[in-house]
Amino acid sequence: VTMAVRILFVLAALSGIAVAVSCGDSSTWLTDVGLTANDSWYNTSTQATAAACCQRCSQDGARCLAWTWHAVSRLCSITSRIVRKEGLTGTTSGSSNPCDPPFPPEPKQKSPNIVLILTDDQDVMLGGWDPMTKAHELLNAQGTTAKNWMIHTPVCCPSRAELLTGRYFHNVKVPNIKDRSCMHAHTDPEGPFTSWLFAPHFFEAGYRVGVFGKYLNSDVPACSPPGVEAWLANGGGDYINPKFSTNQGSVTFDNGTYANYSTSVIGNVSTAWIKDVATNGSRPFFAYIAPKAPHIQDGAGWPTPIPAPWYEEAFADVKAPRTPNYNYSATDHHWMIAQQPPLTEEQANYADILYRRRWQSLLSVDDLIEEVVNTLKETGQLDHTYIISTADHGYRFGQFSMPMGKWNIYDNDLRIPMVMRGPGAEAGSTFEQVATQVDMMPTLLGLAGVTTPATMDGKSILPFILDHGSPHLLEATRYHLEMNKDAEPWRTSQLIEYNGLGEVVRYEHLVDAYNNTYRALRIVSNTTNMLFAEFTDIQSNYNWTAAPYFYEAYDLNKDPWQLTNIYNTLSDQDKKDYAAELAKLYGCQGSTCN
Repeated sequence: VTMAVRILFVLAALSGIAVAVSCGDSSTWLTDVGLTANDSWYNTSTQATAAACCQRCSQDGARCLAWTWHAVSRLCSITSRIVRKEGLTGTTSGSSNPCDPPFPPEPKQKSPNIVLILTDDQDVMLGGWDPMTKAHELLNAQGTTAKNWMIHTPVCCPSRAELLTGRYFHNVKVPNIKDRSCMHAHTDPEGPFTSWLFAPHFFEAGYRVGVFGKYLNSDVPACSPPGVEAWLANGGGDYINPKFSTNQGSVTFDNGTYANYSTSVIGNVSTAWIKDVATNGSRPFFAYIAPKAPHIQDGAGWPTPIPAPWYEEAFADVKAPRTPNYNYSATDHHWMIAQQPPLTEEQANYADILYRRRWQSLLSVDDLIEEVVNTLKETGQLDHTYIISTADHGYRFGQFSMPMGKWNIYDNDLRIPMVMRGPGAEAGSTFEQVATQVDMMPTLLGLAGVTTPATMDGKSILPFILDHGSPHLLEATRYHLEMNKDAEPWRTSQLIEYNGLGEVVRYEHLVDAYNNTYRALRIVSNTTNMLFAEFTDIQSNYNWTAAPYFYEAYDLNKDPWQLTNIYNTLSDQDKKDYAAELAKLYGCQGSTCN
């Protein structure tokens, strides 16, 4: 099967079309809607009734995915690729649709398209954005870049659950430590998680929503979640010959060509979908594109990402940055940091290889971003689309003598890229407000003119980063800015939370433990750049009902690499004030969050 044919098959699968059409239930047929528009059909014939047209499609088994019958001409067209068109008076259409993905209502106002690109483990503080030269040119130079965008929880599944729901970790974690979870996040599709998701809010605003790539580490539904029309999702999976869930079942790209590289598959399918929805219909679209890169390919020993074969020789001389906290013995830090042995020569060498292969894998993400921009330009949608690129947490490569990973309270783990281009975003600009991925969906919903749902804890940052007077703003975004023109000043204290995952060893170093559980304030203002953190053990203090057993504090204006824990030098009043604010934010929900 060629890649072109496979993508056509997947495009049909994305919309939930079954392998073979059944004609047993005419109540599922569509009236005045075509499914074979724009000459997507492969066969036409004259049939006396809609039922006969359906039977003609059914005769072709898996090849025929849908049919349309015209009452006046009695023309029956059958197709292996769905192209939907509304308002075709006198037509009847049908398909087998086991996952029943939605088709949104007509939007009430002119709304922008949105493309969110979410990488996995991409740091910003240690150079993780540097290899992406196309992104620099196409996104940073054309839009606005965050200077203090953090991750709320520096590990994959909770951070993605928080982004998908706009909820802080304490409002998305399971009630008890022994409950079924995805890294303590309550992501069971049969639980409340589904009711918190972002997509239904976009759907109600008239958006066609597509999700492509990594969704969560586990609990990836077989059918698309509510509000999602196009579905090509997995838990990260493999770089080579990746497997995805679609609305038609699982699809594995394994035909033995370089095109079976995961980032390329996700990029090819998502841009094909964008092109399809941009040229067939008037509704705005939201594309959620989440490549695996630069996450490691999990395995024993010294695992690294797998770059595309054509980039394996890139950056031959690149090494992990030797920052002031690289291979640094921090004896006044949390015990897990304090006990780290120095890096051996072998460990440092493998950390350099890891760093280099991450850069190599990100070149394919850079290509994906370029292809998204080119597709939008080709379809005439670039000036009506916001493109956002960000990540699920930061990383390290020898900082505090830990050769790889995330999981910790320090800025190299917390700081992530966040750049946005689109109408009203000033080219080449930056913004200083401190925010996290919990604010992402409220912000993107604001672009669509949707008020932040009551289920979400985050806030829209748009009033502080878009030009309110820009003539390029679309109606929906302008409405949001107008409704929030008197918004309260943005927060200066950002809540950070993490629950330890137990004993985790990477590259021969202990990098996590159950008592590496913390909650923290990351304070950023014109005068202050502080971190205040409390630690506990979730085995005995899952809901923070007991006192912390350890504290850390850093003045990052004086100590940007967090070398010296100054908690013991804080005044008793400062300790009390920080702890009180942290406890208050840890109990917040919805509008009570800052």
